[in-house]
Amino acid sequence: MPRTLWERIWDRLSAHPWLAMSAAVFMQTAFLLNERALWFSDEVRYANAYENMHRAGTWVVLSLNGMPYPDKPPIYFWFLALLDEITPLDPPSVFFLGAALSGLLLLFATYALARSMRLTKEVALASALVCGTSLFVAGILHYSRMDLLFAALIIFAEACLFKGYADPETRDGSGVGWTLAGFSVAGLAVLVKGPLGILFPLVGLAAYLGWRGEWKRFLSLRTLAGLGCFCIVAAAWIAAALAVEGSDFVRTVFVEQIFQRATNTFHHKEGPFYYFAVLPATWLPWTLALFAAPVARLWQRDFWKQVRAERHEQSDRAVGRTWLWLHALAAFVLLSCLSGKVVIYVLPLFAPMAILTADSLFQWDRARRVRLAWAFAVFFGLLGAGVLLGNRLLPLPVELTGLPLTGGVFLVTAALLLAMRKRDARILLLCLLLGVTAWIQTAARVTVPSLDSIMSPRLTGERMGEYIDQGYTPVACDIYSGIFTWYAGENILELPKNYDRLEDVLREQPKTVLVMKKKHWDRWPDRPAELRPVLEQFIADQPYVLAVSDGPEKNASLE
Repeated sequence: MPRTLWERIWDRLSAHPWLAMSAAVFMQTAFLLNERALWFSDEVRYANAYENMHRAGTWVVLSLNGMPYPDKPPIYFWFLALLDEITPLDPPSVFFLGAALSGLLLLFATYALARSMRLTKEVALASALVCGTSLFVAGILHYSRMDLLFAALIIFAEACLFKGYADPETRDGSGVGWTLAGFSVAGLAVLVKGPLGILFPLVGLAAYLGWRGEWKRFLSLRTLAGLGCFCIVAAAWIAAALAVEGSDFVRTVFVEQIFQRATNTFHHKEGPFYYFAVLPATWLPWTLALFAAPVARLWQRDFWKQVRAERHEQSDRAVGRTWLWLHALAAFVLLSCLSGKVVIYVLPLFAPMAILTADSLFQWDRARRVRLAWAFAVFFGLLGAGVLLGNRLLPLPVELTGLPLTGGVFLVTAALLLAMRKRDARILLLCLLLGVTAWIQTAARVTVPSLDSIMSPRLTGERMGEYIDQGYTPVACDIYSGIFTWYAGENILELPKNYDRLEDVLREQPKTVLVMKKKHWDRWPDRPAELRPVLEQFIADQPYVLAVSDGPEKNASLE
């Protein structure tokens, strides 16, 4: 029987999986590297940190708005500097290129983890594409931050540790090299974003070996040597930071940025059930696989007997699935125990979830695949209808553009999935990839830029820059540090909410341009008469006021 066009396309892709993953990311990001402004809050802050790294030479310890920035290590910014050097792109385009390439590395890492478990090239490629067709992943390919690279390094580390501890053929003497490599890569992950880079692999490894009754292998010289490699990599930056900024900076990193954020954070504090809502939402549309999966087996005693029976089984499939499930569950518990919780922290869970999903998808019969296709079609149909009515349904202070096109893509995707519902799992995955790619290309080009006026501080920052060029002193009151600096082009004097201190500065600086939250502006008792508002902008979740003062004498003469 002759193979269809869809089947021939899949055959070509699975024969060249690395090129296929590269093509998928390229299609989702091509010609979209400078379609919008940098957004509040991380994008503009990281842009300023990168700018300072180049301009002030702060290559070891980053600086934000002219002050040491202990929140993030420098590896990701070095990665951006490399891209800046070897490509013709300049900031901010190079920031979006960094996000796209980091996403590609996440797909590569997912593929590598699947192959380390001896899954076929076809299943491994499907795993990477499952990850890449998550609407959340497709979206953050266009968001400039280091979390995609962070997640990719964590998954690469877990792939190495699987070879070192779990693979039946390399878990003994030949697996030592893999173990050392895994801990070293985890050290690089820590230097990208922080200690979760080692905690994710370590907690998952402990859960796996504990379940298998192999605690002695965790408490072994191999693990000790691996932790030694990790410490060498991670401590290199700590030693350099100590030499550059001194012990107070290092104490801030360990106490405020690590310990306090984990136990009692001042920022992004959420309850223990936060990720029970976030993970299903970010994993869409693949969360809908639950409608096709045999979840009823969870209530059967025989299922749990089989799970217990597989604890010590050495087959590739049993070992791999156990590793994936326990790493995903351990990571979920770890995140839920932290005081600070952010949506994007779930990314390292996506690789094991994608591999489990792809492997199951290829095992399901036709009835389950049809059920999944129906679930996808209904979801995209409802999503398309919601997008078409977006300006009526969403209480935004700006009108979104291009919604008919973006919503139409979702509706066409729903129709395509419905038409292909009886086809092979590979065809279903290709249709989904095509639909998600068409959606992100359309949305990023015609809809997302219309959010700039409420998501980017560019308007206020650039207006501040104009006043700075005229000799005004830039001042900000009670803002998230660094959000206006990139677009203003100069460091800003940032003050806490203290009206007396603010009034002292206004008296000391005759010509001042001030930005503050509107709620503080409205509540300011005895606000100086010489301050006159020149701009009000709603940014992210609240309005900000930009005001200027030419000094009491100048304002009196104007009157």
